[in-house]
Amino acid sequence: MAKKLSIKGIEFSGIASGIKPQGPDLGLVVFRDGANVVSAYTRNQVKAAHILYDRKIEKRPVRALVVNSGCANACTGQEGIDDLGKVASSLSPLIHTDRREILFASTGVIGKRLPVETVLSALPRSTEALSEGGLDDFARAIMTTDTYPKVARRTVKGKRSYTIVGAAKGSGMINPLFATMLAFVFTDFPVSPAIIRKPFKEAVKESFERITVDGECSTNDTVLLFTGRKGEDPDALGAFQKGLQEVLKDLAMMVVRDGEGATRVAHIVVQGAKKKEWAEKIARRIALSPLTKTAFYGCDPNWGRIIAAAGDTDVPLDPAKIDISIQGKTVARGGAEVPFDEDKMKKLMDAKEISVVVDLHQGKASYDIFTTDLTYDYVKINASYRT
Repeated sequence: MAKKLSIKGIEFSGIASGIKPQGPDLGLVVFRDGANVVSAYTRNQVKAAHILYDRKIEKRPVRALVVNSGCANACTGQEGIDDLGKVASSLSPLIHTDRREILFASTGVIGKRLPVETVLSALPRSTEALSEGGLDDFARAIMTTDTYPKVARRTVKGKRSYTIVGAAKGSGMINPLFATMLAFVFTDFPVSPAIIRKPFKEAVKESFERITVDGECSTNDTVLLFTGRKGEDPDALGAFQKGLQEVLKDLAMMVVRDGEGATRVAHIVVQGAKKKEWAEKIARRIALSPLTKTAFYGCDPNWGRIIAAAGDTDVPLDPAKIDISIQGKTVARGGAEVPFDEDKMKKLMDAKEISVVVDLHQGKASYDIFTTDLTYDYVKINASYRT
């Protein structure tokens, strides 16, 4: 049996509280010695209650995190925020902490208030189930349309051995402008928010902001990093930052690979641009195009859809200079088709992960992003999400 992921001093649980008709839906994390926290939230102007609530809490060390699935608690007004205060007031005596040291996160259907009485009645069971080896239970409790729990781990060497573990949920409503859905990273590495905030934001940018499933920006997207508070180890900071980057990248790739209805992932690389931001605009446009995404689903080497998407931006480019390759095979050079074997290309594209490289031949800047194909199942999942 595989060893359970754990960090000394951090306890996890995940139970079925009744928020959802069936399955685990209430996750709890308790930090016995408290934890520092840094955050990154959705860029959507409409923000869930937990984001509005947490922003007033996270400037101080925290002792607990409560995460529910099945209810986004978004667009619920002041009542939705007040509901979280009620949960904090009931939980705090159970874990012997101040109500102002408890953070929240929610995921699920927008517009529905959290069923507070259901949650309150489940809190004793949630606290009783806490254990250092309960990360997998926690990861399952935060899932919605995910097909599996998403967890990652790294070990960092310093004055002693430190652990970084992460858990995430997400498979739809993934927007590259900030594609986190919900993601939480826990570590016993001691570092202050002031020191780690900038590297954390950069790591988020290079992981969750490099994926897209459907281009939809959720009201609830959240990434939280919880770190140790005592005995800083500055000589190991570089190693910790590297481990953090790797955990976030692992989680981000799990999310895009588990995209709703997805059968394959496409790695879009745009190179030869004059500016990185121009390469990014083109890469994102290709990654979000329904026509390119359906072509990926059908294993169709339709490079015309790719070049058309590239041209549908405000980036100046010369179509006569553009080269395109799929799965390492050139299908267009100088904006014109290079003869290729259609059947062989379809077989090459019939893989879990495919690569697309667009070379603009205008400069040295580049940008890459991961996207999914667009399938019948994506439509089915989202057509009946509430019903």
